[in-house]
Amino acid sequence: MDKSFDHNIVEKNRNQKWIDMKAFSTHDLVKPPFTIILPPPNVTGKLHIGHALDNYIPDTIIRYKKMKGYDVMWVAGKDHAGIATQAVVEKKLASEGINKYKLGRDKFIQEIWKWKEEYSNNINKQWGKLGLALDYTSERFTLDEGANEAVMKVFIDLYNEGLIYRDTKPISWDVNLKTALSNIEVISTEIKQKMYYVKYPIKDTEQYLIVATTRPETMFSDVALALNPQDERFQILKSAKIIHPLTQNELPIISSESIDPNFGTGIMKVSAHAIDDIEIIKENNLEIRECIDDEGKMNANAGALRGTDRFEARELIAYTLESKGYISKIENIVSNVGYSERSKTPVEVLVKKQWFVKMKTFSEDLLKNLQSANGVKIKPIRFEESLKKWMENVYDWTISRQIWWGHRIPAWYKDNKVLVQIENPGPGWKQDPDVLDTWFSSALAPFAFLGWPKNDTKLKRYFPTNLLVTGYDIIFFWVSRMYFQSLHFMNEKPFDEVLLHGIVRDSQGRKMSKSLGNGIDPISFIDEHGSDVLRMSLVFNCTPGQDINFNNEKIQASRLFINKFWNIARLISNIPVNLSEKLDINSLDQYDLWILNEFNYMNKNIYEAMKNYEFTVVYKYIQDFVINKFSSWYLEFLKFKNNNLFIHYLFREILITLHPYMPFLTDYLFETIYNEELLETDLNNYILSEDYDSKEINNLIELITILRKYREDKQISKAQTLGYSIEEEALSKSQDIIVQKLSNFVWKENKDFSIQSSFGKIYIEQRLEDKENEIIELQKLIKTTKAEIEFNEKFINNPKFIEKASPEKVKEKRDKLDLHKKNLEIYQKQLDEKQK
Repeated sequence: MDKSFDHNIVEKNRNQKWIDMKAFSTHDLVKPPFTIILPPPNVTGKLHIGHALDNYIPDTIIRYKKMKGYDVMWVAGKDHAGIATQAVVEKKLASEGINKYKLGRDKFIQEIWKWKEEYSNNINKQWGKLGLALDYTSERFTLDEGANEAVMKVFIDLYNEGLIYRDTKPISWDVNLKTALSNIEVISTEIKQKMYYVKYPIKDTEQYLIVATTRPETMFSDVALALNPQDERFQILKSAKIIHPLTQNELPIISSESIDPNFGTGIMKVSAHAIDDIEIIKENNLEIRECIDDEGKMNANAGALRGTDRFEARELIAYTLESKGYISKIENIVSNVGYSERSKTPVEVLVKKQWFVKMKTFSEDLLKNLQSANGVKIKPIRFEESLKKWMENVYDWTISRQIWWGHRIPAWYKDNKVLVQIENPGPGWKQDPDVLDTWFSSALAPFAFLGWPKNDTKLKRYFPTNLLVTGYDIIFFWVSRMYFQSLHFMNEKPFDEVLLHGIVRDSQGRKMSKSLGNGIDPISFIDEHGSDVLRMSLVFNCTPGQDINFNNEKIQASRLFINKFWNIARLISNIPVNLSEKLDINSLDQYDLWILNEFNYMNKNIYEAMKNYEFTVVYKYIQDFVINKFSSWYLEFLKFKNNNLFIHYLFREILITLHPYMPFLTDYLFETIYNEELLETDLNNYILSEDYDSKEINNLIELITILRKYREDKQISKAQTLGYSIEEEALSKSQDIIVQKLSNFVWKENKDFSIQSSFGKIYIEQRLEDKENEIIELQKLIKTTKAEIEFNEKFINNPKFIEKASPEKVKEKRDKLDLHKKNLEIYQKQLDEKQK
């Protein structure tokens, strides 16, 4: 082995070897199954550091379960990412001077498939760099033939059950991507805005009502002013008419219970670009008169401003109103605005005919299962409450998208008739041009990726899956939808457990972004440091549900551990290997039994920690065993033992145990030292007898530690041999040699300097200068203690103090006096002994 660890040598072609040997795609049906579905990455580009964490955690668990004797199935998949992928390809074609509309739908989709193949292959290469234990033979794509069959069946079945419907409703519209969004895809964002207080004149009077609005550009769609019916002003104004300050049209004054009299001026302009407003419009049978179009520009209802961008129109309208005296005041405020999660632009509320999923039934089913004994267990448990609250207040899900890339809605139209089926009903029928929300197909992954509805072979064995690992930020986007779709179509939860991890942030706790320039490319990191270093830096610092501040300290700690482990392996590789005979536990000496006991203790604690995926705890026990027990002590003992029979039996087990946490290095060492395939090997589980007692070796370690510390504290050269003895204890010849070699202390009866250990008193022979220093220190202690006694006696012997002080204060002084008297007795005794 080379002197220094080189990740390039260790990791080269190793993942491909695992794929070629079908390490994770060969399934032993005799073993119990353990299944995870990979959160499918979008085919829109490179994996980021969050993907690395999202992949390393399940990879670690899959490898751990394989080492524990499970038939592991980690299903690989990729997401077609409808909106995101179409936007990227559209931009690429535009840069080449190609317009998607001139190209046509079919040819445009062909271009996306070409692009998908290229980027899908890139993702596979990145998976290979990470070293993921995926079953690549089972890889799925959310737009493959099997997925499409599943999606079509789900859509048609839900439509026939009345759980999918088409309706004209106010929806969130992305003016940049020109498509509908679901409520969950709208991110409420605090931004600085101006609040305009606009005067609406009351007809035939000199009076006016003031309405506060941040969106004067929507005033062209005003159809009424509204007050709460309990507002005393309503009874006075309900028969009055308002003259619109822009259009001069007459508007009625109406009432609505939804208006908060204490918010703003308590008067609301009712327009077509807010969901609450539209509900009021419908309740009062008023006209929905939109003034903003699909592109976020003013339409014909805005008159001379037609074609003007909505935000530009806002400024122009405010200027016009102010110049005509219709603005009473303007305030600078901070308020929430809905932004598209996809395009990062402010959404517009438009009334459009779309397809929706009725969520009431699904919500009830999910909540009932979640709260049952058989419900999905979410870790950390606090996120169960988050999911519960979300489902209790969920809106119907807008599932149609006005794009071309995706599962096309199987609905056909002719003469105001609608048929929902896969095949074209015949001449004159036109298929809905829209496609389904990407999350609609992703929600079916737990069962569709296992063959549903066509083939149930894998379903019978691997469904429900055992675990889902994903970020807490998509619990509503994805986790909830998989949950209710599985309950509906499989009558079963999709997974037993959900493990939610946090976001990877920079060293300052900031979210990584292009604008901050603080992003970390995991592939570049691996090229520089190696996959195992990145894995350990992320996984061993990951606590369920909490964000990670990724910093250099974490990286260096991982590098140091791996370098240390490499050096340990180099040392062991120089010891001849003989594993031909089955190990006889009875042939092991006390040092072997001790390290085996420590190894089993580590394994036991890893097992307990892995139940709850407490990787930080796992690392604590690995670090303690490898560095503090195995390297610092056992390898030292090995130099003085009669044989090294056990070392390779043990190190082989160590490599297997640590494989999930640093797979590349352990696999390389196993192959190099033992000429075997680690992933084709099982743990031996060497068991000690129940009456084994590690006390003798633990005492030896404690003794050496105490002797070393004494030398360090007294700043005595390591080259100087010192003497020691132990009260009523004796060491074996081999132990005596070990103490001498590891501390440069030899046995010499004495009573010079005593140190209390867990097994008795240790006496250390002192040099003349040490004795003199001890006498000086004891004399100082005696002087100080006498002063403390005199100080406390003044209080105890003072009748006034005893009379006035509280009983607690008196007791405190008596206790201190007693303590100092006892200490004085001890110090005086020690001094007398030193001066003999």
